[in-house]
Amino acid sequence: MTPANRRLVIIHNPTSGMRNKSRFSKALLRLAETECEVEILKTGGPGHATTLTKELIARNDPDLVLVAAGGDGTVSEILNGLKGGELPLGVIPLGTANVLARELGVGVSIDKAVETLVSAEPVLVHTAIANDKRFMLMLGAGYDSLAVAALRSDQKKRYGAIAYVFAAVRAISGFRNMKLEIDVNGTRYRAGTVIITKARYYGGPFIIAPEGGIGKPRLDVLIFKGSGIVNAIRYGSALLLNRIDRLPDIEMLVTDMPVSLTSPASFPCQCDGDGGLETPVNISLDPQPLMILRAAI
Repeated sequence: MTPANRRLVIIHNPTSGMRNKSRFSKALLRLAETECEVEILKTGGPGHATTLTKELIARNDPDLVLVAAGGDGTVSEILNGLKGGELPLGVIPLGTANVLARELGVGVSIDKAVETLVSAEPVLVHTAIANDKRFMLMLGAGYDSLAVAALRSDQKKRYGAIAYVFAAVRAISGFRNMKLEIDVNGTRYRAGTVIITKARYYGGPFIIAPEGGIGKPRLDVLIFKGSGIVNAIRYGSALLLNRIDRLPDIEMLVTDMPVSLTSPASFPCQCDGDGGLETPVNISLDPQPLMILRAAI
């Protein structure tokens, strides 16, 4: 396999993002101008991307490049079909936040995504595991996970990122009773919200771990000590202004050791923007790195 004539297998989520069809069509037109071979596999529902990924691995063809055409949820499903670095992974950003695409230097640019798929060399990145689920970006418990739990899929498809605002409003009643405990590097901390991240970015273009990133074998742990609606507004404003690291009631830790997240009663967690997990959760670095196509800096 050479960069000029790669064999790309695209797993496409046709329900991802509001402008999915036009952006995906643009990507295919750009790819048609290259010498790459392109195969498209469409997902038919939740979990299908994981199944398709396992089927591609079973082909035992080392010349394939796997491409996620969708949002971070699609990437998460593909990630959980990969055992390790069997196939290099690329991204066509079609989702709401596209955090991974930003981590890879692609952002939301279709032209940049295609250029990366065609010419970039694979690099190793480090993922993490929450219980038995592999994740690339982050795990959150608190404000964000309550909003994800209240998110309506029809509103997400129609309104994109604004749907999370509607979901947060629906989840406000739960903001008063967020009691979490997390063990990091042998010390236990109490928190209202916890974010354990592999990524620098969060929720789109907002930087939450300036020194972190998927290329580093570490977990960045953010402990938000407050709870309630007033603190939600304060934390949200700091996130929008990229000033999270300046708030005195947010503790920022780094570890390469396993982390344990618990609560007095089961509490919902979000993992790469999807729900389904509840405390207690054990988080650790994945010992098997992943090969991914990253844009040239």
